[in-house]
Amino acid sequence: MKERLFYAVVILAALIVILLLSGNLDRVKADRDKYKENTDALLEDVERYRVFDSLSAVRVESLELSLREYERYRAEDAKLIKALKARNRELTEVASTQTNTVINLQTVVRDTLIVRDSVEIKAAAVHCGDPWYDFDGILAGDDFTGRLACRDSLLVAETVRRGRFLGFLWRTKKVKDRRLDVVSRNPHTEIRSVEHIIVEK
Repeated sequence: MKERLFYAVVILAALIVILLLSGNLDRVKADRDKYKENTDALLEDVERYRVFDSLSAVRVESLELSLREYERYRAEDAKLIKALKARNRELTEVASTQTNTVINLQTVVRDTLIVRDSVEIKAAAVHCGDPWYDFDGILAGDDFTGRLACRDSLLVAETVRRGRFLGFLWRTKKVKDRRLDVVSRNPHTEIRSVEHIIVEK
């Protein structure tokens, strides 16, 4: 009887150890997969392409960081997010985009008169623009004053590919990869870089 009880306790202990090791192995595999996906995302070149032959677009892989990793590697961004009064526990995703807008200006200079204190001053005026920018300027003698207003509109689309059970059956909750596509609707704007970070809790 004691011998059976001893074997039962040993088998139960072995099962508990196997279950604990199995759970630990699953966590290690998940960390390994996340590390591999982040490495691939960092090493992969930003994919640049054009939409409608004139609109700049960029596709990037998403990074997955813990909140602690994000605060460590993106301290300046984390400080800015705190200034927005956002709570860390509510932070789920961060995307940043850098653009460069270059507009080649060409317009006709017009003669104009400026009246200051009843004195007429000859000047030259310029105006040009389109739906995405307006440029106005006046050259009076050696003084130039002007105003440039640029407008942009970014379309951001996230694509999530989920894993499949046994690799080909129904979709599971496991995320295989995430991609972010950013398109600038302004034909004068080129997207220089995009970064998309998923903050894990």
